[in-house]
Amino acid sequence: MTTRVLDTDSRALRPRGRTWILRLELRRSTAPLAGGLSLVLGLLSLLYLFSGFGSPFSQWTGFTAALRSTLEIVCPVALAVGAWQGRRAARPGAAELISTTARPAWQRVLPTAGALALAPTAAFLVLFAFGAVQVSVNTPYQHLGWLPAMLVGVLALIASAWLGLGIGTVAPSVFTTPLLAAFGLITLRTLAYGVSGRSMLLGPGLDLRDDFSTLAASVSWGQLLWFGGLAAGGLVLAMAHGRRRYLAVAVIAIGLAGSLPLLPPNRYETYLADAAAAAPVCTADAPRVCVAKVHAPSLAAFTGLGREALRRLAPLADAPKSVEEDTTSSWAPEVKSQASDVLLVQVHAGELDAKSHLTISDEKLLNRMLQGAGTVQCGDPEGSYDYLDRAEAERSTRQFTARVLSAALLLGKPTPDFQYVHQAAQLWPALHALPAAEQQRRLSALRTAFLACQPDALHLLTQG
Repeated sequence: MTTRVLDTDSRALRPRGRTWILRLELRRSTAPLAGGLSLVLGLLSLLYLFSGFGSPFSQWTGFTAALRSTLEIVCPVALAVGAWQGRRAARPGAAELISTTARPAWQRVLPTAGALALAPTAAFLVLFAFGAVQVSVNTPYQHLGWLPAMLVGVLALIASAWLGLGIGTVAPSVFTTPLLAAFGLITLRTLAYGVSGRSMLLGPGLDLRDDFSTLAASVSWGQLLWFGGLAAGGLVLAMAHGRRRYLAVAVIAIGLAGSLPLLPPNRYETYLADAAAAAPVCTADAPRVCVAKVHAPSLAAFTGLGREALRRLAPLADAPKSVEEDTTSSWAPEVKSQASDVLLVQVHAGELDAKSHLTISDEKLLNRMLQGAGTVQCGDPEGSYDYLDRAEAERSTRQFTARVLSAALLLGKPTPDFQYVHQAAQLWPALHALPAAEQQRRLSALRTAFLACQPDALHLLTQG
């Protein structure tokens, strides 16, 4: 009789390490679902930002801020998916089986937590790579100042998944997942738009409105402590039992207490001016025309219109001698006065394409250069009047009327803005009929008043 020897592959008898367990969790846990949803929702959010607020793929800082804003949607999903995964240990028979094993809790939880961290992070990095290729080609301003904000965004996503894992482990109800998704979404939207001060920085979103601002370093450090505390608290909640779970609350509280002193108390200290981005790039010949370094490709188109505006403003008193793009940050303090020798020009978000070429029409930009007799609007740089009382709103309307009429007088014809300002259309015939010398005298007086940021100067134009 022939005896058969069973040839057993020695590799099959080797103990399988944690890497194999991690790969198994990546395949069989909710990690693939978290990664897929993060990628799809993040991409849709970026496309929404592209359609409503201009291209987010033109500058590194703006692109990073757009990515961070997508987390206001993605993080609640990661929170909910983590909670769904946390229910696994509480399924019928699972708790009894786990309690009979000799493995410590951290060995059992860490592979699952690792999978929940890797999948959304990989999706986030894929989304980053998708935009980074375009930004690197489009922008003339290359830097690494965006990197801390990017890394903190990754940590916020991981913290959401781990916190959900811990909550789902403690409260394994079928209702935990949808309730956490709704709670997370409402909380993050409230932190982004419904609060002020340091509280608004406890969410992952950023509110960088222009290309001349950057995030203060203290914000990244403070958010690093806050999201790190949330992540550690979620892990403790998933691994601990009984009263030890209260340690998770202590860990989160420590992270919050450490972050609050570092987070700035207002938006003016949160978003600082980026001097390198706003550095002027100018023409070699006179009269000098300058744009910001981040918008250098628009210099050629900017030059012709700027010099045309200087020509029309030349007869006025204290006429400007050069043109510069206004690089004042949207979150800078209110403008108190302006220099008379420089014509500042504001170019808003959405008026530049991804390669920083002007998309605004020549007629509209020239009209803006001449408004206020060659001055920028004082007060709130964003021109927001949502919270003005009736008297302030009327004064702002008269100021805008004066700005519209001054541009029309310098152009010699009504502007498209007349359709928004009925008073301008009513005053135009009388002002247009004035002699040229009287028009120049009134425009000079208006320019002087606006350079000093006087709030109501319409009477200088209408009454002389």
